[in-house]
Formats: sequence, C-alpha cells, structure tokens
Amino acid sequence: MAATVEQPTVRRVAHCRRCAGWLISAGSVNAGIGPTCAARERAEQRAAGVVSLTLFDVAA
Repeated sequence: MAATVEQPTVRRVAHCRRCAGWLISAGSVNAGIGPTCAARERAEQRAAGVVSLTLFDVAA
C-alpha cells in the first residue's frame, strides 16, 4: 500500500485596513479591504462629496 503525502495548503491572508477583520479572498487581500468595508467607504466618500457617481454606480 502506497503512503500518500498530503501537502499543507497555503493561503495569503491579511487584515482589512478599515475594520481589521481577516481577509481571505485574493481580491480583498490585494485591495487591502473587504467588500463590505469597501462599500461603506465608497458611501462615506460620496456623502462627503469626494467621489462623483457614474452611470455604473447608479445602475448597481
């Protein structure tokens, strides 16, 4: 009987820059912020007048 050698799974993880929660998905790790915090950050920027809305923002 052949012995199987299991390799450990390695994942990149990071902390969200806004809430310090764990980020697991590759996109969130690369961005440095989770999807919920990113949406809240965009809403706060819009409320402050920093970011203007585009057609794609309105449709979503």
